Amino acid sequence: MLAVAVSPGRLAAGLVGEHGETIVRDRVTTPSHEVWRTLEGLIRRVIAAAPDNLPRPTAVGVSCTGPVDTRAGAVSPHSVRTWTSFPLREHLETMTGLPVHLDSAAAARAEGERWVGSARDYDDFVMLLVDETVESACVQGGALLQGAHGNAGSIAHVLTDPEGLTCWCGARGCLSPYASAVALEAELNRPLRRATSSIVERTGIMLGRALGSLLALVDVPRVLFAGSVVDVFGDPLVHVIERELGHRDRARGLGQVDLVEVTGSVDRLIAAASLTHRPLDA
Repeated sequence: MLAVAVSPGRLAAGLVGEHGETIVRDRVTTPSHEVWRTLEGLIRRVIAAAPDNLPRPTAVGVSCTGPVDTRAGAVSPHSVRTWTSFPLREHLETMTGLPVHLDSAAAARAEGERWVGSARDYDDFVMLLVDETVESACVQGGALLQGAHGNAGSIAHVLTDPEGLTCWCGARGCLSPYASAVALEAELNRPLRRATSSIVERTGIMLGRALGSLLALVDVPRVLFAGSVVDVFGDPLVHVIERELGHRDRARGLGQVDLVEVTGSVDRLIAAASLTHRPLDA
């Protein structure tokens, strides 16, 4: 499979084998302009670097930070200002001549964890990525929730504080400005590792609130989570999230929710490649 991953910080592309092994990979910093031309060049380099005995890819799996319109095949990733409703699937289909499977970064990670990662035996869970952006997806009964445009289960814009910070979407109090690495570093004007304990506490409270709201609706028993914010803030962040979820468990009669940190085995390219295992109309 040809795998492509788009995020505010970098563009990545690679060739992934049928068992989830990465054969060729490359990446570049996401430019402020000419994003498609840069991505096209990256993909061509990856294809050219394939071993001579490697079969031609049969499909393309693409993950992108949200918002993503899976029905239209269009993406509007935050911080990539020149891509608003950009028809990424169409561009890739034209370029490669292959079927293209497109979904959000969190949906791809959820599928990747079910393919070769920690969720191979899980039929019901939330996948949460607290990274440059906040991405989430929900699997119920073994199926990824989609919604009208492919954003079911996303909590980046769940209301956490009615009088809170202004989000890039224009609303006040969304989760995104309290938890994404991009927003936190802009607020702090310094790297995440220099965040104060009060910022870590606030981030955990807001994540717990948003997750609690989602879990009250979808009623799944576990949350898988990963991302740079989790890596840097570590156990103190996780403990605050657990505390907030505990408050809501008692108040709403929810069962115990397991928080499971996943690391290592499923990177962005493997996650993107996993999307090719789904039917195109999934």
